[in-house]
Amino acid sequence: MAPVPKKKTIKHFTHPGHDLAEISTNEEYLCGGCRTPGGVGTRYRCHHCDFNLHEYCGSCPSTLSSFMHPQHHLNIVVRTQGARQNQRICDLCGDSVEGLFYRCKLCDFDVHPLCTQLPQYVRHALHPDHQLMLQPSVPGWCAVCKSVCSSWRYRCKTCSFDIHLECILLVPSNGASTSRSVPPTGPPPHFYWAAPPPPHGAHGYGVPPGFSPQYNPVSEAQGSSKPSKGKKLGKMMYTLVGKLTIGVIANVLFGVGDFSSSS
Repeated sequence: MAPVPKKKTIKHFTHPGHDLAEISTNEEYLCGGCRTPGGVGTRYRCHHCDFNLHEYCGSCPSTLSSFMHPQHHLNIVVRTQGARQNQRICDLCGDSVEGLFYRCKLCDFDVHPLCTQLPQYVRHALHPDHQLMLQPSVPGWCAVCKSVCSSWRYRCKTCSFDIHLECILLVPSNGASTSRSVPPTGPPPHFYWAAPPPPHGAHGYGVPPGFSPQYNPVSEAQGSSKPSKGKKLGKMMYTLVGKLTIGVIANVLFGVGDFSSSS
């Protein structure tokens, strides 16, 4: 009988008292590193202290170069919980940053570790002629939910075509319009990808090796077809990142089959 392989363990500066064991779970949890939610997939856990860590937070580099802030490198920062400091906001998703996050001090730019793993380019069925780039821009209208995009979104600058982060995985309704206000000719697939291969394999785009796509990040968004102005992504971000990243690597056609509809 073959020996049972030992579980992987790591040491991490956010929890110096004990080793963290790698586990796979179907339960939601709060990451003790970046203080944002996690879900189905692999994480690191200290059972003694009920401490959990996103797999990416357990391995993210201390310095990061990102298209989100190409002017300067981003440095990892640990913000002590409960410290008397001004509230800081993730420039990308709008949620507060606590614990572990990336920061450019020169530009006052802050971003969650998970948010840095969103892919730069996607292609969407509502705008198949051009790639959409993740970027901030002037206010525009989301082509999926028809409400205002006021912060980071997937955008075609040439056509002034915008889609909210929280709407990118939603199957377009019959009323969704293209950038030229021409209705789709048929029920299009949700979206598909054409992106360059990741620089360091799957982990180059930040997808945790044990991430499971069987967790639907759009369940909350579907409760309201029009996200409110300044809506925070909250626990939606973990699976949003995971599914988008898997889509980039595998060139998945979303909106078809079980991948996008699973919960």
